Amino acid sequence: MKTPTIKDFLYKNQLDEDYIKQADKHFSRALKEIASHQKGAKGALVIGINGCQGSGKSTLAQYLVAMLAEQYQLSAITVSLDDFYYSKLQRAKLARSVHPLLTTRGVPGTHDLNLAVKTITALKQQQPTRIPRFDKSADNPFPKPSWAIVSQAYDIIILEGWCVASPPQESAMLSTPINALEEEQDKDGQHRQFVNQQLNQYQTLFKQIDYLMMLKAPSFDAVFAWRLEQEQKLAKQYEIEGLHIGRAVMSEQEVCNFISFFERITTHSLEAVPAISDVVYALDSDRNITQIDYKASNA
Repeated sequence: MKTPTIKDFLYKNQLDEDYIKQADKHFSRALKEIASHQKGAKGALVIGINGCQGSGKSTLAQYLVAMLAEQYQLSAITVSLDDFYYSKLQRAKLARSVHPLLTTRGVPGTHDLNLAVKTITALKQQQPTRIPRFDKSADNPFPKPSWAIVSQAYDIIILEGWCVASPPQESAMLSTPINALEEEQDKDGQHRQFVNQQLNQYQTLFKQIDYLMMLKAPSFDAVFAWRLEQEQKLAKQYEIEGLHIGRAVMSEQEVCNFISFFERITTHSLEAVPAISDVVYALDSDRNITQIDYKASNA
């Protein structure tokens, strides 16, 4: 796979040169730390990026790939947890056997965890592997033959996702519904208990992370505006790639309903993930970085 240049990165993400100036100010230290960690690693280094929907995880991951290549001559590849979602058919089976809410993609239990672990493991072991890709507008994975086949060895693997490195909650925390979705459609708590159990299983994947970065939203309230903007950006991206025919993105009401599924783990992550992160970028409602905190051992 061709390593994108900074120019490629800016074009794909509809950004200007000012982004690079700001990014250099905020992320240069993390880049140095990652490069330093990689030199001491025996194989590929796994970087985790946690952040709620629309916080800028994918953009940050792509920026890191381009800058690691340009400044440190290190090859990196990005893998998104979103690309491991089950198909609609697989989720329909889960909905019948476990809980109807599992029809909707998003929460732990709706990803192919085994495939995610196998993919990261294969990349670490420098084995040829296909990188899954999920079509959000169709709510199904892209056909397997269209998945990119990676055969080269990478120095760094970046795993980004909204619940990457998120720990499960204590059982007692599950008793009270957190929003109308849980109160009306998960009255007995079966859905959230299942999701929490699945998140515990995801720790097998997250334990492979060597360096964790967090984009920390000011609160869950920011998620709606960010997710809506993400949908609009996705529509533009599909148009650029010529994939917009027959594909639809979510409306405002659909976005509002959709993010309700993510509220419990997102709010818990805002409290729990900073303590286990190597670096935390605190964001304001406009996604400006207002504070940067590094782990004490990295200070």
